[in-house]
Amino acid sequence: KNNGHIPRPKNCFMAYREHMQHEVLKKNPGMNNKHVSVIAAEMWKNEPEEIKQFWRARAQQLKLEHMAKYPNYKFAP
Repeated sequence: KNNGHIPRPKNCFMAYREHMQHEVLKKNPGMNNKHVSVIAAEMWKNEPEEIKQFWRARAQQLKLEHMAKYPNYKFAP
């Protein structure tokens, strides 16, 4: 299905959004992804700096894992 396409590593917000998606959908079953993203963005904006720093560190960890899995990856839009 992916035709050999390597996905980009997640940034801090995308990792946060993916995690929060389950919580948002639990409270709002059937909500579409656009609205989940809007809610997650508002939640992200209101998070304290410590929480944001956790997700920044998680994104860095995901980036390192991505580099190990795809050592020759180069972003090409």
